[in-house]
Amino acid sequence: MSTVDQFESVFKAAAKTTYSYKKPPLNKVLLVTDMVKDQATLYLNLVRAFLDESLSPNETEWVLLSESDFETVKDLLEKVELNRPDLIVTYRHLKSESWRWPYSLGEHLDVLTQVTETPVLVIPHPDRDDSSELLSTAPKKIMAVSSHICGEGTLVNYASAFTPKDGSLSISHIEDKSTLDRYLDAIDKIPDIDSEVARETLLNRLLKDAKDFSESAKECLVQAGLGIKVECNAQLGSQLEDYRKLIEDGEVDLLVMHAKEDDQLAMHGMAHPLVVELRSVPILLL
Repeated sequence: MSTVDQFESVFKAAAKTTYSYKKPPLNKVLLVTDMVKDQATLYLNLVRAFLDESLSPNETEWVLLSESDFETVKDLLEKVELNRPDLIVTYRHLKSESWRWPYSLGEHLDVLTQVTETPVLVIPHPDRDDSSELLSTAPKKIMAVSSHICGEGTLVNYASAFTPKDGSLSISHIEDKSTLDRYLDAIDKIPDIDSEVARETLLNRLLKDAKDFSESAKECLVQAGLGIKVECNAQLGSQLEDYRKLIEDGEVDLLVMHAKEDDQLAMHGMAHPLVVELRSVPILLL
């Protein structure tokens, strides 16, 4: 390696991606249901109580859509455009009876999460036997997850906004072992690269970047005086399996994650199975 390359590597290693706190706007919330008007109004009261500690009750405008307000996905998207909410709250399988089976989110939610730029909070389906119980206690334990946490300022901003005072926010990053192994296997086949050095340093570098960003976020959130506890986690593992374990073992009340990538039309690989399988955990999709 030339001296110039060495200098450039040292310079890049020293340049850290840092977090800057910015409270996201959550002034107008659209609750989308497929219930008749009277039932939808009662459900609105339940959802508002669930989010009262996260959203300012006196500053938040709520708009309700019931069964007769839309039929098709196109109708729903038009209602979203008309109301221009800061947040959409709904549940999977709108206008569908297939909520009992853990295979999809239903066509309304599948399209909604990809087309709109508005964050969507997906809550457990109201026909579940334990639906009211799951929404009876305001979320206290929030977890933000990403396949690449470094630089995810928006993700942390929204996660912190939904973490009430005295609540806890976990910023979690799992470096996917199968992906890392594939790159290390390719490096093993390149004579110009020292495979042993790559194995020792690549994972450390990836985890350090994630930890540095998370610690930067923790420091900023403390300085912002939000009164929340912030924990940071960065590890190697299987993203789907280990995230599920972290969420279940940590008894997470609300999961925050991205629903899409800029260059994809469908929900990206890690988000879709987590959202489909974690049917009892409210999930905020950005």
